Amino acid sequence: MRPDRLLVPQQLHRSFDLRHEQLPLFTNPWHFHPEIELNYVVNSTGMRFVGHNMERFSGGEIVLLGSNLPHYWKNDRVHPEPENTAPAEAIIARFSPQFAGEAFWELPETKAIQRLLARASSGLKLLDPLRASIADQLRDLLLKEGLVQLTSLLHILDQIAGSENVRPISPGYVPNQQLSRQSERLSRVIGHLMQRVGAPVSLPEMAELANMNSAAFCRYFKSQTGQTLTQFVTDLRIRYACDLLTRTDESITAISEQAGFENISYFVQAFRKKQGVTPARYRQRLRGV
Repeated sequence: MRPDRLLVPQQLHRSFDLRHEQLPLFTNPWHFHPEIELNYVVNSTGMRFVGHNMERFSGGEIVLLGSNLPHYWKNDRVHPEPENTAPAEAIIARFSPQFAGEAFWELPETKAIQRLLARASSGLKLLDPLRASIADQLRDLLLKEGLVQLTSLLHILDQIAGSENVRPISPGYVPNQQLSRQSERLSRVIGHLMQRVGAPVSLPEMAELANMNSAAFCRYFKSQTGQTLTQFVTDLRIRYACDLLTRTDESITAISEQAGFENISYFVQAFRKKQGVTPARYRQRLRGV
């Protein structure tokens, strides 16, 4: 898995990229692009990775991602039974920060949108009732053309800019200015970790993936992610364990093993430190016990 900078297609008949994806699984791995992205997951569930953040996503979610903010949607496993093979569906609008021209953002009427796009540098998740309203408008956006479609997109952004029903996804994350040149090695490592959440991880192996020595890799990884390799892997495994606690009835011991923890005592300790409760209590809260 070697995702890096995604090249967003330029369309001659439209100033921004708009697509309606319907696939068995979302196919873009860990990647970034200079374009702003408004992403509406119509259908699917899994784990979403944005900047430093990892959390569950499900159908209906809408997020706004700033320029060069790394992201990745990892779908839950798809089983062969017909009732479990609903496609991954999304409506995605991507546009350059200057797609309407620099002078456009200097107009008094567009200042709020400009501030919104700056806030989106760490990602924003839309909350109801804003989310439900924007979802309807994004569906309608697919049916429009020309200037009506463009002004509708601007209207959507203006509504988001004027609403308090948004929350940051990865607070404090700042896209690295060297990301475009360094993304390949980081993407290779993070993609490897995401695909093998429960597998053993060794520093020499990760350093080799990045084509660096261990000491240089540790400094590089911390500068790019804000975490040590151990912290990142533990965080990733705790998130995965939360997912298993939410979706399955497997025992705490089994979940600990699947998430890659060598002993259950350390798993419970690490889980409590991250989530504030034990795995058992976390599951009880989810079920209203």
